[in-house]
Amino acid sequence: MTQTTMEVTVKEIMTPNVITVFPQTGVDEVARLLYAHRISGMPVVDETGALLGIVSEFDVISKKGRTAADIMTRDVISVLEDALAEQVAGILTERNVRRVPVTSEGRLVGIVSRSDLVRLFSITRWACPDCGYFVRGFHRPDACEMCGSTAIELQRDPPGM
Repeated sequence: MTQTTMEVTVKEIMTPNVITVFPQTGVDEVARLLYAHRISGMPVVDETGALLGIVSEFDVISKKGRTAADIMTRDVISVLEDALAEQVAGILTERNVRRVPVTSEGRLVGIVSRSDLVRLFSITRWACPDCGYFVRGFHRPDACEMCGSTAIELQRDPPGM
């Protein structure tokens, strides 16, 4: 049977070691961490690792408050580790967000950002073995745009990613 979709789970592409802050972290420290780590946002968690919100560069420059809890976005969309990368891509584009936290049993275990999906597309493609033409995406094309072959296969660098 021919594979028709690229079924990559969030666990395969997420960033597992996430920089986080606590709700009581001062906004000045939030700003320093964002700048020092060259990230545009990070989760706010409690002492058990439960996700409470997200604080971003936008929050720092547009909202007034003294702590992460004062300025964070509380209505956060998160996914489980076994969610598909395609689902996260849909959330990122439809909701116009830059990152989606990954949780397991209510605790933060990772994060998927736009750059994680770009990395996935940089190493994964639907290729025509007849002419070498390839396209990127989650779904197998019906035929090669160059030669018309229907022998399209999913390739990953490195293999098995």
